Amino acid sequence: MVKKIIISVALILIAIALIFILSKMPSPLITDNQENGLEKIEIDPNIPGMTLPLSNTPKDIAWAVFQKYLAYNKSRDLEGVKSVVYKIASVCEDLKTRVDCEARMGAAYMYGSALRKEDFTNVWSDEEQIILSTDFWLESSKDLDQYGRFRSIIFFVKGTENNWKLLSFSPTKGGATNKGSASQEEVDTRLIRYTEDGDEDGRFDYDEECLAVKEGETCTKTNTKIRDTDGDDWWDGVEALF
Repeated sequence: MVKKIIISVALILIAIALIFILSKMPSPLITDNQENGLEKIEIDPNIPGMTLPLSNTPKDIAWAVFQKYLAYNKSRDLEGVKSVVYKIASVCEDLKTRVDCEARMGAAYMYGSALRKEDFTNVWSDEEQIILSTDFWLESSKDLDQYGRFRSIIFFVKGTENNWKLLSFSPTKGGATNKGSASQEEVDTRLIRYTEDGDEDGRFDYDEECLAVKEGETCTKTNTKIRDTDGDDWWDGVEALF
């Protein structure tokens, strides 16, 4: 009788111990796609070009448009490209030049996909336009006696349907010069003069002052200290691309 009582007590103690241990264990992860009528949403944290959690900052909005543009170019989807750009290239307006258009789309994807969102540290925006720009970098070729200062820059404008459109992008926008007998300091000063963008409107001051105009070309001077010289809500650098 005593032996049976001891066994019963032991079983009760074991049961209590198991309940205590199970209560301290973490809840199991949900592995099914649906539980209690709610669908589980899988999010890949390694999607390139995305910020998690998603935001509606000008940079994120613009970059999302740019990624759509690149995807459409990659798949040679001209209608898709039309949906996200302000204006398509003239070579893509005629069916007779479709081969040239697709070659252009391939080049756009190749150059555009090499750009990285994190490099665009400069974001200038208002309700009508967004400009993403990298910092400047220097390049040189001593064999060719060439020295350059460049940046990558992407322009976006608000479309007629109040949605953002890609206006233009340039992986290497800048200026170059020969050194000749000049000192390196003189070359650096010259490059800054060619590529300075004091009002951050996407257009170099040198161009705003019409100092790079060649014979036979026309140029309208704009104010290098004001983004919107004529007051029509479009910045000078954006308007120059229209």
